[in-house]
Amino acid sequence: MAHGSPNKADSAAAHGSPLGAEEALATRQALGWPKETFHVPAEVRALCRRRTEELKGEYAAWQKGLQQWQRRNPEKAALWEEMWQRRVPVELGAKLLNASAGAEGATRSLSGRVIQQAAALIPALVGGSADLEPSNNTGIKGAGSIAAGSFAGRNIHFGIREHAMAAMMSGMALYGCFIPFGGTFLAFSDYCRPSIRLAALMGLQVVYVFTHDSILLGEDGPTHQPVEQLSALRLIPNLTVFRPADGTETAMAWNAALAKNQARRH
Repeated sequence: MAHGSPNKADSAAAHGSPLGAEEALATRQALGWPKETFHVPAEVRALCRRRTEELKGEYAAWQKGLQQWQRRNPEKAALWEEMWQRRVPVELGAKLLNASAGAEGATRSLSGRVIQQAAALIPALVGGSADLEPSNNTGIKGAGSIAAGSFAGRNIHFGIREHAMAAMMSGMALYGCFIPFGGTFLAFSDYCRPSIRLAALMGLQVVYVFTHDSILLGEDGPTHQPVEQLSALRLIPNLTVFRPADGTETAMAWNAALAKNQARRH
């Protein structure tokens, strides 16, 4: 820790506080580095300029290839554009209501019905579950699954690893092209809380489907009973939390999540 610092190397003082101007200068001197606060060696600048010039041609060639592909494949090109814009229909709310409004059943089941309708309307929507799809009802029917060497599907089997699932969703949202969702039991939101918090701070459009949200849930014992998780999630800044009570509210919760960024785009 603090390699090169004459007075703070390998100490807690280098962990909990800045080195300070004097110690930073002493460290630069000990490492044989120039005294200026921010220094980029000339050879590094030259390398960056050279690589920039080299990659300009590669970038131009890629763009040319994309334009040629778009002209040859107008329908796929339209889909490409729709996905990269993550467009949703203006009438999305009304169409989602058709899937679940007035219907009876657990909200996780009603959510599953809304997902089918949303997936048919929004090509960018992809997602899955942390090995709980039959319970979460998060599968997109007839859409296939992502597998090694096969990426045409829209269902993702994240495995029993909620933190990794939420982190992957954030990565997909940052890359663009996708509106990702992931499901698990509400109690297990604790496992992915760090990624949820970061996604909220970054304002990412990701959708977490937390089911089995009753504190009376007893089939699997107290480890599955979400006593404080709902309140804890509502404390995270920039995270919108819905707990729908029926089919109508379930559809509108999904509508709010999917239409999150539309006003900004249009």
